Amino acid sequence: MQKIQFKVQKNTIKIPDFARILIVDDQRFDRARLRRMCEGLEFEVDIYEADSLESLGTALELNTFDLIFLDYHLPEGSGLLAIDAIELDPRNRHAATIMVTGDGKSEVAIEAMKNGCSDFLVKDDLSNETLRRATINALQKASLTRSVESHEVVRHRVEAVLDKFTKECAVEMKPLITKMMRHVRDLNSARADESKYNAAIKQISNSCERLFDFMSDLEDHERKAFALGEAGEILSQQGKVEESQEPAIKKSKLFGRHPA
Repeated sequence: MQKIQFKVQKNTIKIPDFARILIVDDQRFDRARLRRMCEGLEFEVDIYEADSLESLGTALELNTFDLIFLDYHLPEGSGLLAIDAIELDPRNRHAATIMVTGDGKSEVAIEAMKNGCSDFLVKDDLSNETLRRATINALQKASLTRSVESHEVVRHRVEAVLDKFTKECAVEMKPLITKMMRHVRDLNSARADESKYNAAIKQISNSCERLFDFMSDLEDHERKAFALGEAGEILSQQGKVEESQEPAIKKSKLFGRHPA
């Protein structure tokens, strides 16, 4: 049997041409400082600002961001609450996040990283180079995460198609083998009667021919195209609401051209 191989295309990570950035900080001076630094990056940016968790929620509803800078100390609570809101948002759950704070305690950094932040920056140590490095690293991590998740989704759906294919093969193959076994058993009891013996031999021959045709169907290009079409249909439904529609071509059996 021919070995089926799946080739995954390598994902080349590079500096983006564009990034939509959200800066969340209750201090106007700190937001303006981050904005100036982001505008100095070597790629085009579109920058939005939020000064509270409430305005963060509004921004998440209206836009999809590539990168979000979060101040650890916000009026309604810590930036960790903001991370939770981002991860629960379907449009922005893959956005890269960087925690920015005036508190340089290692415990704060560890807590932020454990909760999903890509990096942690201290305001007093912030420079164009540290921001550039953190920004590119965070965007690369987010890109890798999306790529891995996308490949996992594809893998699960391909496995589902193959599982369906295998089950449909078994449904048609088992009766063929069962009939052949019954005809073989009939040979023993028909040895004394030449006509019955010849009839049993004929039935076995017919079953073997049907089994051969069945195996040929496995290599049939039309059948492969049909199976691949099903796989593509499943993949195209990712993230969409499934609708019950009649298929354009309906086949009751995967290998149904030979009568039972």
